[in-house]
Amino acid sequence: MTTTNSEQETIDFAKQFALSTQTPTIILLEGELGAGKTCFVRGLCEGLGGDPRQVSSPTFAIIQEYTIEKGKRLIHIDAYRLSGEEELESIGWEELLQDNDAIIAIEWASRIKNATPTTAITIDIAHLDISSRELTISH
Repeated sequence: MTTTNSEQETIDFAKQFALSTQTPTIILLEGELGAGKTCFVRGLCEGLGGDPRQVSSPTFAIIQEYTIEKGKRLIHIDAYRLSGEEELESIGWEELLQDNDAIIAIEWASRIKNATPTTAITIDIAHLDISSRELTISH
């Protein structure tokens, strides 16, 4: 468990987390609206050698892809608008799971929990106050 006291500290934590993240990996991000899930992905992207300015919440697009170092990809999925696992077919879920050059970060992952591998890493982000967050990582 880690506590961050600003958006920048959350980004910095995600950048450090990225250093130990190898492809393929699936990261399940949980937390209420405004907890910092997209902020975490921004730091993750930067830590993986990508451009954090390209990261935005994929709520309406559902999926976005960012190029990271060494020709690898960070796949950013927002499952909030998905009604369940059956909708994953429309984004090529099975192909994404087979991609050895991808790190997949999924916001609101509990909405598709039955479709995520048991090897996924879960990061719960909780509001402590207006600027502080508690991040809990579990495997």
